[in-house]
Formats: sequence, structure tokens, C-alpha cells
Amino acid sequence: MIKTIFYLAFLIVQQCAYSQLKYTTTNTALVKLLPVKKYTGKQYRLSIDIKNEPSDDISGGTVMVLQTKKQDWEFLENTRKTFFAPKDSQTWKTYTITGTIDSEAYKLWFTLATYGNGDFYYDNMKFEIKEGENWVDVPVEGGDFEKLSAGNPLKGFKNGESAKKEGLSVSLVNQEGRGQSLRIHAEGGTIDKRFFYGNNSATGKYINSKGVKIYYETYGEGEPLLLLHGNGGSISSFAGQIEEFAKNYKVIAVDTRGQGKSIDMQTEHFSYDLFADDMKTLLDSLGLKQVNVVGWSDGGNTGLLLASKYPDYVKKLVTMGANLNPSDSAIDKKMLKTIAKDLKQLKDQKDTDIVTIRLLEMLLQEPNIQPESLGAIKAKTLVVAGEHDLILESHTRLIGASIPGAKVSILKGQTHEVVADNPKVFNQVVLDFLKEH
Repeated sequence: MIKTIFYLAFLIVQQCAYSQLKYTTTNTALVKLLPVKKYTGKQYRLSIDIKNEPSDDISGGTVMVLQTKKQDWEFLENTRKTFFAPKDSQTWKTYTITGTIDSEAYKLWFTLATYGNGDFYYDNMKFEIKEGENWVDVPVEGGDFEKLSAGNPLKGFKNGESAKKEGLSVSLVNQEGRGQSLRIHAEGGTIDKRFFYGNNSATGKYINSKGVKIYYETYGEGEPLLLLHGNGGSISSFAGQIEEFAKNYKVIAVDTRGQGKSIDMQTEHFSYDLFADDMKTLLDSLGLKQVNVVGWSDGGNTGLLLASKYPDYVKKLVTMGANLNPSDSAIDKKMLKTIAKDLKQLKDQKDTDIVTIRLLEMLLQEPNIQPESLGAIKAKTLVVAGEHDLILESHTRLIGASIPGAKVSILKGQTHEVVADNPKVFNQVVLDFLKEH
């Protein structure tokens, strides 16, 4: 499900902004939110002192500026500015970004980001606005780091949780002739598979389906295993599964139409029937039938339609948190209300990404699968949901009862997000089923 909260909004910004940034398990991204509404139309100047001491070739640091409207996720993309500090900057250097405050801006995000391993230092964060011929200093809370305490070195920063991961530490240090500065120390970081999968040019390919390029990646050898992610997701949604599944299967991970790298700005209405047809086209292009399919959330809906419309294409099917309709007999009422509220808010924003709106509309309008239509499924099927899933247990059991010979598994203590939150549990359930004769 799509979530509109600050942290996920921030992750989106990272993915869009840092095309050169290597995603590692020790990435940090610290944000200063600067109020700028009263400066609209004026020139600004941001500067900061940086010293990088990376310890390997996957490491480095960058600074980004992005303006937003009143809400944190209302990004003004034309205001984005990014620079990467040279990896050999082991002496202090001052870096400056200049621009103009947009007429619609309320806030300016000033982001300090590091990736990989080493020591990364920051000092003298400064924000200035041009008034006439003069540059006027605008105070930045803790910008010189002198008044911050060792017990709270990130006071005034948003997204401090990004610096609390294993292998990371943040401290204030004193260096000769400089006073206090911020140090981020990182060790043991490796490439983060959440961002590796879905961005692997070595294996990624496209096929054309009804005028749209559908992106997929393949891993491993063996029986084909098609992975279908949920609404607003991508191949990276299965970061906790691909490596494990690829030990015994040829994994085919797909970015569904309108998501990930399968960009679609032309389709007026998304549907799971359309997604299922895309998957048939993909399998035809690969010369495959009798494929194992694992679908999570909306991917499960697509899997059900693929298996019922094209029974010869699916050998075994696992659905996780799937639903047949968007009613409150299937989905938690609170979630439906949240989606409707988010959709209204997005529609009220004149420059909102239309694809996001179409995806949310689909959640409220789709699927429309009749239980009796599932009788056409020939595949051996496992219908899975969490004990505390967004999909009601009675509905999950209805799906299972509608498919000939299907099994139902309600994962004790788990939620709709078990695929990401507890991959060991989910993977074992899937593999045990796939290995059955």
C-alpha cells in the first residue's frame, strides 16, 4: 500500500535525486527544514564546510537542496540542486549552492547524505538571503555545531533515525583551529540490496506491452519464478527474497506498469486485468509457460487473474495479502478511509504525479474478481495473509475456498508487510510450498 509519511517521502527524494549515490547499509541522510515562505522570489545562498575520509570505493558524501510546498511531500522538483563532495576531500573545503526561492515554497530541505564507510565531517552550515545588493544571514539552528551537546548532536535535524543503524555513530569533535564539528562514522557498510535490485543494469531488460516498456530482472537458474510486487512498489520490494529464491529458481522480478522503471504516462486507467496481460506478454517474450508465481498485495491480485485467465501459464501460485474487491468486507475500513483521504489530497495538488493518482484510484476501484471465476485456476495455490493483515481473514479464506485444492496459511503474529518485515518467515512458507510435489 502507498504510505504518505515523512520518512517514505524522504526515501523517494533520495531515490530520485542521487543517481550517482551508491545505496549502502550505512547510508545516512540528515535534513534541516528551513522555513522560506517569506523569502519567495529572492535569491538564496547555502554553504557548508565538508571533509570526507572514505575508507573504500563504495563510500562518499553529498549535499542536496529541495524546496517543498506546505506539506513535506509536495516537492517542487524544479528547485532540486545536488552536489557530490570529491572523494579525495580529506581537507576542509567550503561548498556553496545558490538559487531562488520558488513562489510556492514554504520550506527548503538542506540534506547532508553519506554512503558507505569512513569518517564524514560537517561544519559551519550557513543560509543567506539576498536583500538588494547585500547578503543577509538567516540563522540556522545549530548550524555551527558549537552549542550542541554530546548527548544530542543531531538536535534540529530531521530523519535522525537514518544515523542509528548498525555500524553508524554520530558525534561532535573538536579539531585544531575549528571548534566543534559534526562527525558521522560508518563501518561495515555493504551495498544495500533494497536499491541494488531494480537498478541492476547487468541483468535488467525491457519488453514492450501495449505500447509501454515493462522492466524486469532475472537471477538464478532452475524453474521460472515470477515475483509480483504491490501497489507503489517495485522489484526492490523483494530485496529480502530474490537472493534466497535464486538459489533454486530462475527468479523473474518485474516492475509492474506505472511503477519502478516501467514508466507509463499514457494509460488513463490502471487495472489488474491489464497488469495480468502485461505478465502474459512478458512470459510469451521469454517463451515460458508453467511458471511459478509469487504475488504480494496487488501483485497477488495480478497473480490470481493471470492464473484464472491464462491457466496454462501458471504452475504454482502463492498470493500474500490479495483481495477480490475493494470493499470493507475484504479490506480494513480504516485503510480504505486513509486511501480515500490521500487520494483527495493529491488531486487537490495541481502538479501531483498523475501516475500516483491512478494507482490510488485503482486501490479504491479494483479488483472486481468474482469468486466463481477462480474455479478456472489449474495451478496448485497457496493463499497467505498475516494474522494482523489489512485484508480480513474471512476474505482470505474466501479466496482459498474458491480455488480448487488451494491451501490457506494465516501467519501468526504477522502483518500485511511480512514480506519486508520478516522475510525469513515468509520465505520459508513459500519455499516449503514450492518444493512440494
